[in-house]
Amino acid sequence: MNRRTAAALSVATLFAPLARAEDSPLKKAFATARLAGNIELVIPALRAAQLYVVARSPGAPDDINDLYYTPSPKKDGGRMCITVAERDESLAGVSWPKRRISGDAILRRLPAAIEVVIVQPDGGDYLTREQLQWLREVLRKS
Repeated sequence: MNRRTAAALSVATLFAPLARAEDSPLKKAFATARLAGNIELVIPALRAAQLYVVARSPGAPDDINDLYYTPSPKKDGGRMCITVAERDESLAGVSWPKRRISGDAILRRLPAAIEVVIVQPDGGDYLTREQLQWLREVLRKS
């Protein structure tokens, strides 16, 4: 464990009580990562998460092909993203099919240029392609 990670974990432990009991592990991980300034802290929760992803057609779980890409929230050079949620009801207003996908499949197999919007009942989180690239590098080294 490097010094940056150790410091981030110390900060994460300090602020852990701020998480709400009803928050999912993934939502808590994003909150902790923001407080610590270390996106790496989302890796375990993201890999373990079972998500619903908006797709162009129904498909098998973890099928990364034929996902529905939309413009990313980051208005920079035509970036595209997928939309995922931990709860199916968070995507109830979306008329496209949804399929289950693991966070691990997203990290390992999503095309490098595609970003991720994670819809939560009270907001959401966003992973840019740069953040995803960083997370993939961390996984390769571990």
